[in-house]
Amino acid sequence: MLQGTCLKVLQGHTNKVWSVAWSPCGTTLLSGSTDDTIKFWDINTGECTTTFRSDRLYEGMNIAGTTGLNSAQRAALLALGSVDGTVY
Repeated sequence: MLQGTCLKVLQGHTNKVWSVAWSPCGTTLLSGSTDDTIKFWDINTGECTTTFRSDRLYEGMNIAGTTGLNSAQRAALLALGSVDGTVY
């Protein structure tokens, strides 16, 4: 990555983005926003591939990392949980 160079602008959230995280494969970026959505982005195309919508505000949930798991365990995660108890 070139330092200080914008490679892609990911457009799709309609409110503040509170956190972003790379997928274990390194080709997908996840973003969580106060627009009640979590979005999955293909970094090669800049396109949003999946959107999960919550009935409640995102409320600052941090998807940027997990604690107590090694990288292999994180790679095996199959779900996202929100503060309202919803599991995606």
